[in-house]
Amino acid sequence: MTELERRYRWLLRAYPRAYRQYRADEMLETLLATADDERRRPSLREAAALVVGGLRARTGVDRLGSRSALGHSALRLSALSLLVYGMTLWAGGPISFLVTMLSEGPYKPDTWWFIVIPALLTIALFAAAWGSYRLASAAAILTLVAHHWSANWWDQTSWFWSIHSLQHAIVPKSWPALLASLALLRLLRAPRTPVTKPWAWPVLGALAVVALTPSPINGWSDAPLMSLYAFAALAVITAPIDARMPIVATVLLLVPALAQATYQLYFKQAGWELGTSITTILILAAVMVITLAAGTIAGRRQARM
Repeated sequence: MTELERRYRWLLRAYPRAYRQYRADEMLETLLATADDERRRPSLREAAALVVGGLRARTGVDRLGSRSALGHSALRLSALSLLVYGMTLWAGGPISFLVTMLSEGPYKPDTWWFIVIPALLTIALFAAAWGSYRLASAAAILTLVAHHWSANWWDQTSWFWSIHSLQHAIVPKSWPALLASLALLRLLRAPRTPVTKPWAWPVLGALAVVALTPSPINGWSDAPLMSLYAFAALAVITAPIDARMPIVATVLLLVPALAQATYQLYFKQAGWELGTSITTILILAAVMVITLAAGTIAGRRQARM
């Protein structure tokens, strides 16, 4: 085995094992046939192409044969990501309850919405991960109903109080469930596709809750919004590998964007002075534009392949 062949084989390990079993020899033969006789190592362009191709094969995006299939897959990932994000916003209550129970003993809270709503989000996440979109959609809609009811439990005649309950309009807890329910309703009419590794999303959700939720465990205060910015940056970088990631990041960024809009409309109608910095809004708008542009370009390139 020559050094060039050995290096090619090492780069081909970026592809999944099943993929290599069927096509590795054919790809290696083509690469060696087109290479110069005196070359000892692959060019930088060849190495980058093989690594990117292998990562694309691992994400499964190369098996999406049409633009509509890519859109449906991105919509499913967006719904799952929104449910995970919603769980991170609501997980502080159950975590605090558990910490209090372990440290101070049992106590009876005034309401149980902080347990009911995360439970509904968990049901929606599990159902969506396993492809049961009807159950997931029903659970997401019930989450919205429970959120509105919890915001108005003390005065059922105050139907607009949920707008006022948006705390600083940065990470309002109702928007992820609302956007996820819309995405899931759209998926009800999409062609059914086999779901691979459905357990990954509940595990990812649990890890995200522990790592990103402001809670007694980590003490973070701005973790959800900062995590969205970090994910958007990562999605732009990895857009050539998976065109769905910038789309998912853009959908997640709609949560704080819609919150800002609702917050400003409410305060404008009430005649109060806005407490939101214009810099925050401009940064959010810029990140959304960049992420959306990256997703659009990557999606068009993917559709041509």
